[in-house]
Amino acid sequence: MQIKLLKDIVANISGIGTEKIVDLLYGKKNVNEFLIAKKLNMTINQTRNILYKLADEGLVSFVRKKDSKKGGWYTYFWTLNTYRALEFLKEQISEQLKMIGENLGKRGKERFYYSPDANIEYTEDEALEHDFICPETGDVMQLKDNSDLIRSLEKDADALQKVLDEVNSEMVVIEEKESKSKERRLKAEAKTKEEERKKRRKKLAAERKKIAKKNPKKVVKKVKKKVNKKSKNKSAKKKI
Repeated sequence: MQIKLLKDIVANISGIGTEKIVDLLYGKKNVNEFLIAKKLNMTINQTRNILYKLADEGLVSFVRKKDSKKGGWYTYFWTLNTYRALEFLKEQISEQLKMIGENLGKRGKERFYYSPDANIEYTEDEALEHDFICPETGDVMQLKDNSDLIRSLEKDADALQKVLDEVNSEMVVIEEKESKSKERRLKAEAKTKEEERKKRRKKLAAERKKIAKKNPKKVVKKVKKKVNKKSKNKSAKKKI
């Protein structure tokens, strides 16, 4: 379902036939643009134009590297931003649902008139301005029955809502995957840091042992000083 949604988005933005690019980028990172052009059977400029359109909407990102074999020209490597693509579709559908909702509200409350021969619709205020005479045909305007249009709008709204629900569920899946991935990454980082701390502690302990072996008298003096301090403190407490 996710791939189908992504293909619909790409086709809407960059044109029919360009949705094949989803198959080449989905689940991959940093795909060479020359490979994409070859698979799409397009020139590199045609391929870049498609990718630039998608990049303008934040649906794809790229990194570029100098290719010494091609005279130092830059080669672009592309990655599909699946979450942003679904987010983009969600914004579009939400806007469409909003417009349908507003239209349904008007159709349910207001009256509309039309001229059958010209197939032109007028609001009630516009009809009053023209004394209910169509300025295009000179015919008397007729009251429009909105029931069929309302049913059609409600059907469109239901279909869009289903797609929106699918988009939301797909976004939740991606969020959960990213959350788990982040958790694993944090655990790995914490484990690495702990191992580094252990290595440092071992290294310090080993260094202390070396110092103790080289200068045992200094170590003995330090121990005696500590013992003397403790005994003085005890005797001071007794006097008190």
